[in-house]
Amino acid sequence: MNTYLIMEVFFWVFVALLAVAAMSDAWRLTIPNAISMALAGLFAVAVFFHPISVDWPLHLAAMGIAFAVALVLYRFGVMGGGDLKLLTAVALWIGLYDLPQLAIAIAVAGGVFALAIIVLRRLLTGVLVAQGSLTSLALPRLLLPGEPVPYGVAISAGGIWVARGLPHLGGFV
Repeated sequence: MNTYLIMEVFFWVFVALLAVAAMSDAWRLTIPNAISMALAGLFAVAVFFHPISVDWPLHLAAMGIAFAVALVLYRFGVMGGGDLKLLTAVALWIGLYDLPQLAIAIAVAGGVFALAIIVLRRLLTGVLVAQGSLTSLALPRLLLPGEPVPYGVAISAGGIWVARGLPHLGGFV
């Protein structure tokens, strides 16, 4: 089978897993452990099928650094446990050299998403107050004022953005 096609399949499975993680975090503020485990397992399989060897120590170092940083954020209540596991699994894919690019992509995606949620919450609350139906309508937690903004969406978006250039996913730019 064509290596290009195999790597394309791995890329789209990677994207699908991150999309499911983002949707789950947006709707329920939880990321299933199975997604992070599947991402880590998929990495091992993708590396096995790729004709160029991957530098495991660099990928494991990226995973360790991401875990350590996320663990500190988790400890101080800035990030949830699902976000920690998702970021760790995505960092395994990204590797040490592209880890700063991932951090920037997550920060930009998170900023844009948070701003959009804040604006949407204010607009929605204003409309509902004007209509007098604020108490009678059940909104998703994502749209409720004061609820946290899910980091899983930003982690997923940043991971997808950076992943397109990864050699074990075909190196498409």
